[in-house]
Amino acid sequence: MILDIAIVVAYFGVLVALGLIAMSRARSVEELYVGGMRVGGLLTALSFFTTYFSSVIFVGATAIGWKYGLLVLWKDVFVVWIGTFLAFVVLGPRLKAVAVRLRALSVVEVFEKRFGSRAPAVVAGITMLLGLTVYTISILIGTARAFEVIAGVPYLYALLAVAIITVVYTALGGYLGQVWTQAVQALFMLSMAIAICITSLTAVGGFEKLYTGLYSIDPALAVWPYRDLLPYMALYLSLGFLGWGNPALLMRFIAIRNRVSLKTATVLATTLVAVLTLSLNLASATTRLVLKDSISVPDYAFLYLVQRLFPRGFTVLFLVAVLSASMSTLTAVLATAAQVLVRDLGVFRRVGREAGAFRLATALLAMLSIALSANPPPMLMVLFGITTSLLSGVLTGPIIYTLFWRKATSEAIAITIAVSTAIALGVAAYGNFKFPWTYYSFIPTLAASLILPPAISIAKEKISTSSRAVKH
Repeated sequence: MILDIAIVVAYFGVLVALGLIAMSRARSVEELYVGGMRVGGLLTALSFFTTYFSSVIFVGATAIGWKYGLLVLWKDVFVVWIGTFLAFVVLGPRLKAVAVRLRALSVVEVFEKRFGSRAPAVVAGITMLLGLTVYTISILIGTARAFEVIAGVPYLYALLAVAIITVVYTALGGYLGQVWTQAVQALFMLSMAIAICITSLTAVGGFEKLYTGLYSIDPALAVWPYRDLLPYMALYLSLGFLGWGNPALLMRFIAIRNRVSLKTATVLATTLVAVLTLSLNLASATTRLVLKDSISVPDYAFLYLVQRLFPRGFTVLFLVAVLSASMSTLTAVLATAAQVLVRDLGVFRRVGREAGAFRLATALLAMLSIALSANPPPMLMVLFGITTSLLSGVLTGPIIYTLFWRKATSEAIAITIAVSTAIALGVAAYGNFKFPWTYYSFIPTLAASLILPPAISIAKEKISTSSRAVKH
């Protein structure tokens, strides 16, 4: 037990030290928020990879493998090809070029400077802040649950420890603090995922035995049509478009050095994401065979799998991997939310220097998230559905049209974001914010975000043309 605590404390110490070093490098607002737009391809790939995957992938998403078997593998198609590869190829170069041309340090600033209007920026900032806060809550819950099961630390104590340490190095180091710590965290995440995949597949006799074992329990665990197919395909689609709508991920495109670095990052990030997701999804599918039906809370299945298959010394390393996944995403999400609050929405700007306001906002957002995480839901992925609807559902359309369609108008973008946000929350509320409604909400939300901008912009242009014709 003492050795376990020492390893975790040493890990926390490394992160804080990197934050302090990064703080000495952040001499301007541009360096605080986007690393001076000089971050290389390797660091960008590692940062994107770790920002994409939080503790949810170890604690929440792996619950799908226990409940639904090989259905979990379909997630790879959406996350790897849509959320990573296509996001880098389609969005990355354009967002970088537009941000440089407009001298924008955030996605919200791109909205504002592209249209010369505060309306789309304010509406987008509010929606981002709401989605990122819910995301922060889900990350904290997943991490605290892992601490609780593996290290025997009470849930609330674990919640406080993770949040406080993350706030310290995030507030101190800014963007450079994020990417440096995320590079270290990526190594833990990837090595643990591969080790657990190999060990769990070996334990059940390989993939063929995994398939036949799941089929013998219930054919729906192994072959099409899988049970609850519609909500989980909605979930996977929303996860795929997270790379298009999550401002914490989009910031990686703004901060990267140049197109050459972007090409390097594209290859590396796609490879890293593919290896991690496939490893964890295969391992999570084995939980049904290894643990049988002895799990009452699906979120704990993967944690019990690790405890069953590995010696005690390994489980603390797994805990470090979970901490790496959660804290790497948490630092990016918190920093992005604080930037939206301070720079984009103008809150706390009168507190003093912008760096001080950023640190204050980071701390306050963390405190709010801790308070809202005290009583977690039984299945973490339910809460995560709200995040994906608000970020990837609401923002994907407006971001695409803002970057690629010159006829888009500020009114169209602002109205689209407001209406899509109302749809996301309204559909989820109709289902009492429970499964599967938090994922059903993504489909109409994404549809609205893609359809409304051109419809409103074209309608406005026709009205303007008609008005000019009447005057003449």
